[in-house]
Amino acid sequence: MTTLDGRDSPQPPNSPPTVGQSAVGNTGPTVQVGGPNHGNINITRLPKLPVTPVPRSDQEAALEPVWAHTPTPQRAANLLAAHGLAVIMGERGTGRRISAVRALHTHLATPAGPPQLFDLASDWDEDEAPEREALPEPIAGHGYLVDATSRFLSENAARALITWAEELHDAGGCLVIISNQRDGWGDNRFEIGAVRPDAVQVARNHLAHWGSHAQAGWLQQDVQRTGTRGLLRQAAPDRTAGALSDLITRSVSPADAVAIARRLRDIDPERLAKAVERRDTSSSPEREQGVSELRRIREEVLLWTNFLEQTLTGTGTRGQDRVMLLAAAYLEGAPLELCIKAATEFGARDEAVARRYREGRSPRRRLKDVGVDITSSDTAAFRSRPGLALSAIRMDWHHWADEREATTKWLARITTPEGVARAWAEQIGSRLLELSTTEVESPFFTLLNTWTTTSPDEQRLHIVTALITQAAETEELAREAHKQLLDWAMKGHAHRRKVVAWACSGRYGMRWPHMALVRLRHLLAVDDEATRIAATALTAHAAASTEGFQRVVETVETWLERYQTHLAGPRAFLALTDPAYGVLDTLVRAAQAAPAIRDFLINGWMQTLRQPDVRDDAHQVLLGWARAAHEGRLDRTATFGILTDVRNAHTPLDAMSRFLYGSPGQDDHALIEARLALANLRACNHTQCSEPHCPLKEAPGSRPGTSAAGGTGEPPS
Repeated sequence: MTTLDGRDSPQPPNSPPTVGQSAVGNTGPTVQVGGPNHGNINITRLPKLPVTPVPRSDQEAALEPVWAHTPTPQRAANLLAAHGLAVIMGERGTGRRISAVRALHTHLATPAGPPQLFDLASDWDEDEAPEREALPEPIAGHGYLVDATSRFLSENAARALITWAEELHDAGGCLVIISNQRDGWGDNRFEIGAVRPDAVQVARNHLAHWGSHAQAGWLQQDVQRTGTRGLLRQAAPDRTAGALSDLITRSVSPADAVAIARRLRDIDPERLAKAVERRDTSSSPEREQGVSELRRIREEVLLWTNFLEQTLTGTGTRGQDRVMLLAAAYLEGAPLELCIKAATEFGARDEAVARRYREGRSPRRRLKDVGVDITSSDTAAFRSRPGLALSAIRMDWHHWADEREATTKWLARITTPEGVARAWAEQIGSRLLELSTTEVESPFFTLLNTWTTTSPDEQRLHIVTALITQAAETEELAREAHKQLLDWAMKGHAHRRKVVAWACSGRYGMRWPHMALVRLRHLLAVDDEATRIAATALTAHAAASTEGFQRVVETVETWLERYQTHLAGPRAFLALTDPAYGVLDTLVRAAQAAPAIRDFLINGWMQTLRQPDVRDDAHQVLLGWARAAHEGRLDRTATFGILTDVRNAHTPLDAMSRFLYGSPGQDDHALIEARLALANLRACNHTQCSEPHCPLKEAPGSRPGTSAAGGTGEPPS
């Protein structure tokens, strides 16, 4: 079995999970059971929230010599020392995350070694709070970072994290939360504002760290003071020092400063040195060439800002030129004729509009004039101006605000199944996603909604799945992406439901398993193709690891208990117990060692058999059990023992009636063998029926030590 990402699914756990008896709704360390009972009772805990080590690149950026000093980390470290918790608040571009990492290092580092730093996934929905048992256990020297910039933390969630931080503090650990300035935290004792670092210093530090000392010198701002420092003056001062000192303003974000430094690193020092030399000559033509080359270097590093400013908004710029550039930017690499056809689709669809692009200058000339290269194979490119395409898209969206609606409709029109740019939908979606990280009112989610409505093509739906997964992994878009997936899962549109199912079976489900299970529950309410994809995703998660197995079993058990009229629980149970999915063998082996798993199977069948909407599916799964036992793929004694408990615990209903007593035309040998086995096995009182008036209810004291309460106390998913 493979996931949407093309990777093989992990194999099921080799041994049954160590799950013992359980107690519904219990959160304490002790359970007192009335009546005779023998043996240990284990409290089943919720699976821990996913944690991942803070990336090495982030840790390096937070330490010398790359760090650009601000007061934020020390203030946060002081709060960590006092409370074990600090909340760094600020807008994007204020260095919140790297300041948080440095604060953790400052507080936890010891001469014995660096601390252990982890990102804690906020894998709970906005109306929920993390349960204490799902949070990591406090360990000295362990620091955690929660990114709340892409989601809203409720009051309950904030209180839960504060309580947990107190435990961390007592054990020698700590927690830093980064949050948007506009999101109220609710307790200003822990809040500090992020102070933006000097962008020039960030860029220079990174260049020096990479060994690009010449490029770091170009950004030097006080050249005269630096050149005369010390007893020995430089015999031949570097004339390139400070040549680009005004390239980066102090308002640039740290991330953008690093991106500029990377592009600056690609500039050949010899190229800039020659430009400076020409600029400083007395010859007028040479000087003009030097100034022009320096201007071009600046434009290249800053992604052609001034060039586009003149091209898109300068006096005399014609609308046709702007749209031609826009078409080439979205369709970079496409045949030139396709770009021209796409440009003619912009605005009103009439012959006069289409004809304008072929009057006067030729279309190729128009494209060259706005910075587009034409390759030998007659395709649109930006080789001489790398980065111009996305920069043009951003600037067009920013400067032509009154054209945004027209631009959105144009992109939707040219990417319909009959549109001229239908084959370029993935690239267009990727460029809109990048646009969305910096601009308001981006058409990214609008276009995804349009694509899922108008195109039944599975390839297009897979593109949407990949894009919305990437959006969920992007800080600026994560909140909207989570909300969009939940909205699509709850509503009945078939194409959008398939996208959600594929997302939950891929990277999204691996990174946010709890939120994925919530969305799968909504998908399983309706019987369609998305339901079958969701069932496969559920079983794949259960087969991935022991923790995944436990998470899915406990979640499905919660669905069965709390949503008794909802079909998600029975459908999920049938998927887990269907021999075709490969989880049943693990379940049956686990049931032999863990009464809680046995109870899950028995109670699950009881709840499922009550639902007439899954009657045929339940019968097919029961038949699959019989065949698997007949062929030796399941342990016969364990399998028929569980089914005996199901039979005895309740008056047989629907699918169980057909399974036990037959139906017209049913003469399968495996089924006949199963009936004989069930007929010859004596009644088992292992489980107590949940129905108050059940005639088979166990008499007090009849078989001490064999009762096990079902459930895990997991909050509703």
